[in-house]
Amino acid sequence: MDNSVKNDQTNFEQIIGYTFQDKKILEIALTHKSSQKNKDELISNQRYEFLGDAVLELIITRYLFDNYPKMEEGDLTKIRSSAVNQNTLVEIAIEISIGDFILMSKSEEATGGRSKKSILEDSLEALIAAIYLDGGFSKTKIFIEQYFFPKIANLSVFPGHRDYKTRLQEIYAKKGKRIIYRDSVDGPDHRRLFYSKVEVDSKTIGKGEGHSKKSAQQSAAEKALHKLEN
Repeated sequence: MDNSVKNDQTNFEQIIGYTFQDKKILEIALTHKSSQKNKDELISNQRYEFLGDAVLELIITRYLFDNYPKMEEGDLTKIRSSAVNQNTLVEIAIEISIGDFILMSKSEEATGGRSKKSILEDSLEALIAAIYLDGGFSKTKIFIEQYFFPKIANLSVFPGHRDYKTRLQEIYAKKGKRIIYRDSVDGPDHRRLFYSKVEVDSKTIGKGEGHSKKSAQQSAAEKALHKLEN
């Protein structure tokens, strides 16, 4: 690891308020797949994303269960969905400036990789996994408590307010209409992009894209809601 990477890691640790015992874990969490010279290498944050997503959902679920004892399951699910969706993750990723510290190829950086929502979302999930692997559950909870829990307080006032799919579903359910999502995927395995169209009465009312089917559908629903509200 060269000195510039070490210095960047130190600066990033100061921002997030956590110092890694194993710096290699942090380096992997901040390594985008585009920086891999050999496609068979596993030194990127893709596997960490998988773990981080599960750890985040568990900690958020336990927090909601403990702190909202009178709230029904449906509303708890809406709040959790909003708390872990792409918009919230990107907000926090920007807040901690994670895009400035990601190791990526020059070509990816040239196309705006440091500000791409999908990359920011994935990198934050990978960071959560890295803290969990390095410091355990308690340290991960401290990080999530600092950045995610304050947002839950606002989400709990209007459960599902930022869950675009739920909001769109409720609007058309009142009209007696059914909405349908039509999904597709494009690109190689290491750079897959999902597309989604939301339809009502066989008419497309919104289109979206994302690094997962879930985020693509949320994006499509958000676009549809924007048209309805403006």
